[in-house]
Amino acid sequence: MARRLLTPVAVVTALVALLISGAAQAGEDVVEVEMLDYGFHPAELEVTVGTTVRWVSAERRTSHDVYFPDEDTGSPRLFPDESWERTFEEPGTYEYYCQPHENRDMRGVIHVIEAE
Repeated sequence: MARRLLTPVAVVTALVALLISGAAQAGEDVVEVEMLDYGFHPAELEVTVGTTVRWVSAERRTSHDVYFPDEDTGSPRLFPDESWERTFEEPGTYEYYCQPHENRDMRGVIHVIEAE
């Protein structure tokens, strides 16, 4: 049986996977929102303080972003299979939209509540 060495990319990928699984085991909640067909799925979420939301682009031919107008902040353009995360540390309602596709009503909202 031939022995193969891991490439540097494989090593980094494995380390990132371990770090992510470690964060999840440490109690950090991660919720995914899929960006597909010019929409956020789900478009409305309720999460507790400390939850991380990960937006994942599932499109094949276009890019999207996640923009929070009340804070004038957000993600860069996300191309197919790319993602961006935000951890919500304060309770409140966070409305967002995709700037390039605002005219297609590509909007979402995150309701952040205190953990019980």
